[in-house]
Amino acid sequence: MDQNATPIIDALKKFRDKGITSYDVPGHKRGRRVCDFQKLVGKEVYLMDVNSPVGLDTFAHPVGVIKESLELAAEAYKSDNAFYIVNGSSSGVHIMIMTVCYDGEKILIPRNAHKSVTNALILSGAVPVFMEPEINQGFGIASGITLETIKSYVEDNPDAKALFLVYPTYYGACSDLEAIIQFAHSKGIVVMVDQAHGAHFSFSTSLPKSAAELGADLVVASTHKTGGSLTQSAMLLHNEGLVKYHSVKKRVLMFHTTSPSYLLMASLESARKMLAIEGESIFSELVAECKKLKKELNNLPGLMVLDDSSGVKTMTYDPTKIVINITKLGLDGFDVYDIMFEKYGIQLELAEPTIVLAVIGVGDDKETVWKLYDAFADLAATYYGKYEMLDIPEETVHVPPQIMSPRQAFYADKKSMKLEEAIGEVAAEAVMIYPPGIPICIPGELITPETVEEIIYCRENSDCVQKDSREGDRILVVVREESEE
Repeated sequence: MDQNATPIIDALKKFRDKGITSYDVPGHKRGRRVCDFQKLVGKEVYLMDVNSPVGLDTFAHPVGVIKESLELAAEAYKSDNAFYIVNGSSSGVHIMIMTVCYDGEKILIPRNAHKSVTNALILSGAVPVFMEPEINQGFGIASGITLETIKSYVEDNPDAKALFLVYPTYYGACSDLEAIIQFAHSKGIVVMVDQAHGAHFSFSTSLPKSAAELGADLVVASTHKTGGSLTQSAMLLHNEGLVKYHSVKKRVLMFHTTSPSYLLMASLESARKMLAIEGESIFSELVAECKKLKKELNNLPGLMVLDDSSGVKTMTYDPTKIVINITKLGLDGFDVYDIMFEKYGIQLELAEPTIVLAVIGVGDDKETVWKLYDAFADLAATYYGKYEMLDIPEETVHVPPQIMSPRQAFYADKKSMKLEEAIGEVAAEAVMIYPPGIPICIPGELITPETVEEIIYCRENSDCVQKDSREGDRILVVVREESEE
């Protein structure tokens, strides 16, 4: 197929030029009344915001431009089938797990998976078996899952139906996915991959291969994160085999809006074209600059940058993720995150106690890559030696006992308790920092002293703690019978 083709965009242009008077939805009628948002973004956005008029296509049963656009996406992403997702990768995760796992069936999941996995478990009733990922103690962060670890969990759980993996991790760590997929398939286990932060994979020989190209059954990629589409747009990729197309399609339609945004779908199509046609040249240059940047940052006093030499030996790393350990400056990641924004006009992706993360995407270039160096060089010159080095706490991925499934805990009677008094109770809500959205506790897990300690630390050092209950010093727990307590 011709990857220069943009059938959805071409159809939108033709419809715009016809000057049709709209008596369908959406009610803004192609921007006939000027509002504040139109003044901000322009009328062209409204002219393109349509709902399946004549000459375009329908998402539920595509036979025209959407069908052609999806076929181009599947070819570009090296998968058998592709679906446009307009509710983010979170929706894609829900679709994947709901397609494969039914109530009571086991699924193997790394404990550092995104909160959308927890929500999918609640919806499906699947029973999680949480796996402990590798730990990078030098940076105080969790990494990926090794083949040996997966083999051990499969041996202990031979009835597991599915394996869910994060590739790459938020910090760019990539497991030996090809070997893992081959092993899982040899056991009849479906492989689902959260590739939210690797939408750019496979579009350059300088980058890791995508999970779809390596043979995973279902893959979700956040094209908006690194691939250039608009926020909230993603790709769901499917390879025929253990999971059938019609099963995926049913769940896509179940979770998808019946009025998918043509703006978001057009942005996915445009991003696919750019990645397919220009990805090699764009990312070969960006990767080369990122490698130079990391080398220079490592030479600055008080800074250490994550790369293949400082990462977990069993992992490879996405070179476009810039993970910087700043503890030798006497600052924690939350301090640096704020300083970078307020002093240097730089918005970082996230902060952790020991590190900050900058994400390089398709829209970056040499200038933006090296702006990071100028800012961190000044930061190091300002703070190195000013304060004592912060201690790096020993990182562990705490996996508390799972007392009940997330679904059971979600629907159980609940009560609110002071956090410090909740030790020994069963969590009825997920608590996390967002970003990255990895839960500190999950519904159904036992609340341990380690759980409480981590929540308190995060609450005191970050404004990004998320949970259902409004009061910061309280948590929702399951009401249990006295005999269970």
